[in-house]
Amino acid sequence: MENFEKLGALGAKGVAGGAVAAWLGFAFLTRPMSSGGVDPVTHMAIMASTFMVFGMLALSHFWFGQQLTKGKDSILG
Repeated sequence: MENFEKLGALGAKGVAGGAVAAWLGFAFLTRPMSSGGVDPVTHMAIMASTFMVFGMLALSHFWFGQQLTKGKDSILG
């Protein structure tokens, strides 16, 4: 069972990194450009609102991965 905890921890941390990379990709694709796109104020509002979603997703997966890395004694409940 310990091997599955290590793989689960690695997967959870991978999802956390992927969520951050997805948010950065979204930020890059929706940036204001001279040839079109959204205005800078709307872009900042979009980035702030989506950061909460992607940030909480990444943080929760990273935290769960840390718990799995420490072992079953660290999980309460």
